[in-house]
Amino acid sequence: MDVNKAEAVIPVGQGGPRKDQKRSPEEEQENGDQTNGEALSGESPWAGTEAFAVGGVLAGGMSPQIQQAFEGLAQQIEPLRAEVEQARGREAHFKELAETHSFLPMPGRREFIRELTHVINNLEHLSPPPSLILLHIANADDVRRRFGRKALDAMLVHACAVIDSQLHPTDVAGSIGGNDFGIILLVANHELARTMVERIAEAFGAQGFPWQGATIPLEVVAGVASLANIETSEAAISKADKDLMGTGAPPVEAEVLPEGE
Repeated sequence: MDVNKAEAVIPVGQGGPRKDQKRSPEEEQENGDQTNGEALSGESPWAGTEAFAVGGVLAGGMSPQIQQAFEGLAQQIEPLRAEVEQARGREAHFKELAETHSFLPMPGRREFIRELTHVINNLEHLSPPPSLILLHIANADDVRRRFGRKALDAMLVHACAVIDSQLHPTDVAGSIGGNDFGIILLVANHELARTMVERIAEAFGAQGFPWQGATIPLEVVAGVASLANIETSEAAISKADKDLMGTGAPPVEAEVLPEGE
């Protein structure tokens, strides 16, 4: 049945649709009296009939044609329902992949940017204005060249652990990509953010990266940006990056020390 096309709805009785027949005046009078009586009694004039017919198919009961139609619809709906469930599962999986880093135990860039954007959009409710710290592992590429990709990945995981050990419960950390990490300080002004950077640098110096019997000191440079008067997350990261490049000391090649020294 075409749902966009109006179908005739024809009242039917036990003997099928009522045909329009010409009635005598006496029959008209008798029918009028009967109709008035039904109206006064509150009884429907179609009481006791077989409901109505739509498109020639009786809708008052489950005829073989209707039952067959429902069975056909059910056979078509079940595969569609299974496909919808599979699509929802894939959507949840891809969303999880987008929010987490491929191997680091912290949010990836997409999720971190989402959190940073949320903070920037709600600055009027935060006092003092939050700050953003941008951390760069300066000797990461040197570790990559000297010890290989596996060592670099392990070093970045170690860096995540060091950063996490210094976070306040309200802070949000994430990977921005490559050897860069970001930290959103919700309850720290610019001065407190600078203090946080010093504390993180000391933690990196105290917790060297152990690799194949040696301890590799990690060199970190940082930039700080207040989120006051910042409109976008990219503007905030750019501001912190400029601060990093302007105040960070040139990286010095790290000395590889035997483990335990």
